[in-house]
Amino acid sequence: MKRFFLATLLLLESIASGAQSTKHAQTSTMSLNQAIQYGLDHHHSALNAADDIESAGARIREITSIGLPQIRATYGLTDNFIIQKVIIPNGQLFNPDAPPGPVALEFQPQYGGNANLTLTQLLFDGSYLVGLKAAQTFRQIAVKNREMTDAQISENVQKAYYGVLVGQHRNELLEASLMRLDSSLGEMKIMLENGLIERLDVQRVELQRNQLATEAAKIKQIRYLSLQLLKFQMGYPLGDTLILSDRLENIPSLVAEQVPPAYTQPEAFKGRPEAALLALQIKGNELEIKNLKAGYLPSVGLQVQRGALAGAGEFNKVLDPGGNWFAYGSVGIGINWYVFDSFNKKYKIQQKRIEKIKNERVLMNFLQASALQQDQARTAIQNALASLRQQNENQELSLEILQTTRIKYREGVGSNLEVIQAEAGYREAQAAYFNSLYEYYIAKVDYLKASGKLTGTHE
Repeated sequence: MKRFFLATLLLLESIASGAQSTKHAQTSTMSLNQAIQYGLDHHHSALNAADDIESAGARIREITSIGLPQIRATYGLTDNFIIQKVIIPNGQLFNPDAPPGPVALEFQPQYGGNANLTLTQLLFDGSYLVGLKAAQTFRQIAVKNREMTDAQISENVQKAYYGVLVGQHRNELLEASLMRLDSSLGEMKIMLENGLIERLDVQRVELQRNQLATEAAKIKQIRYLSLQLLKFQMGYPLGDTLILSDRLENIPSLVAEQVPPAYTQPEAFKGRPEAALLALQIKGNELEIKNLKAGYLPSVGLQVQRGALAGAGEFNKVLDPGGNWFAYGSVGIGINWYVFDSFNKKYKIQQKRIEKIKNERVLMNFLQASALQQDQARTAIQNALASLRQQNENQELSLEILQTTRIKYREGVGSNLEVIQAEAGYREAQAAYFNSLYEYYIAKVDYLKASGKLTGTHE
């Protein structure tokens, strides 16, 4: 875990230094909601999901164009430098003076031309009609994928944002503790010079101060990494400066916070984008079955041709539009029908029906799993709130003990060791409080995710 932490920190630092070298760093101040919206607008996965929606729209137009008129134009020139001859059994049919027996005759000129314009129109194809519906479903799947991506970005940004807030507040309290220790240490050095205390008392406080400074340095590094992680989850340039406008004091009081309700019915979680995506996959299975069944029906198409042929013994005459060109035209209807395919489509339909049943089971299992996830998140919120309130009381109590112990020590009725122990107890209470605070925020985000309330704002 330690190696992963260091490797991640080095990676983020290298990316940030590279970003700083390419452009001038910018500074932005963002609230939690603004950070989420920034992630929805700039994270690469959100941009890719938006491109998928656009691509799905182009796919719909592509399939639609299949059923619209198609016009194809061709033009070709031919040089029959060795003209193929046709063998006639009796040459006297064309030339009475010819000797009896077969003869080879040329029935085409050396140079030929062909200009053709063909119009085709699909009149009926069951697979085409099903394909249009499938394309619409494909776009809906792309939209749900975008919602899933937005929900994931919102979750990641919120957790990272809360992590930075908690780390920032904890760092501020550690800095305040350092200032108090420095103040106490200054007073104790004066008392040592006046012979009121022993050198050992000062050394104990110095040791405690060094330990606290080391802890504060670690918390500062963790906060830096948390801030870089937040930028990464937002798609924000790592080399730019990001200032968080929200603070823990601005977030509503948690004392009156209530445990959110539970939804025991699996149907209540169909609003989650994951569930909607599974439902669309089932719909896709149904359309695939319809498409295979439509293959039993014939397809009907219309074709209209208009063209001209040319032939001459000289190449220039073929190129001349007013030369030996002879027009032709045709119109026809074609029917294509697979009368018997050795039950090929039948077995494909069986496979698709089995796939649909499996997806239905996956959807039902997901709905039940969502209910379990929400219940687990509710329990985590309940435990975190109870722990948070208790740790808040412990923090206030330990602070009161610390203040009382310091007063006793200054009045000469308490020991320096008691002050150090009280200071350590207060820091432990603070650490436990912040751990419970962060666990509450994470559990709350998990509850919103399980309830399907982390969907994005884009469609």
